[in-house]
Amino acid sequence: MTDPLRLWRVFPWDPRAADGVPFSPSFVPQASGHGRFDLPHGLSPVAYLAESPAHAVSELIHPWRGRAIDDRHLTRAGLRLAVVEARFDSGDAHLADLCDPETLARLDLAPDRVASRRRPVTQPIARRVWDSGAAGLRWWSRFWGDWHTTVVFTRRVEAGAERPPAPALTFGDPTPLAIDHPAVEQAADALGIARRVVRG
Repeated sequence: MTDPLRLWRVFPWDPRAADGVPFSPSFVPQASGHGRFDLPHGLSPVAYLAESPAHAVSELIHPWRGRAIDDRHLTRAGLRLAVVEARFDSGDAHLADLCDPETLARLDLAPDRVASRRRPVTQPIARRVWDSGAAGLRWWSRFWGDWHTTVVFTRRVEAGAERPPAPALTFGDPTPLAIDHPAVEQAADALGIARRVVRG
């Protein structure tokens, strides 16, 4: 049995939000169709998780590449962004690692199709992975191959909750982000974004 994966996400945090509701660490919205590996509406929400805090931060600050950011850029919906660690255990379901040639061959997928930025190409791939019985998939990030995204089909986690060893996704305690947070510093450096630190 493998150890749970350590993953991270960044989200607008309301400390008063109950578990599973908007602005809580564990809230995953219904699939909107805008995500690269979203499933068809009604099939399952999809959680997009990064393998490092810096990668998770980069997903939120990348629109400012080549420019500068300060603390004002680390808010959404009037709330401070926070980083939280998640633990994912695929249990008796598998995680389809689309970086693995054998997995691609088994699913009859071409790597150039998986790497496409066109959602009409990549979303059917997510559906094929779902139909294989997987609890999610792993693929490199939009930025470069050193960073990877893990996509978790949360309904598969929920459906198996009463059947151990079932998939499990748990979240730790969030940490609010500031412009001098190490993950923000690493993400900004990687993306070529300057940081303005305002001392009060």
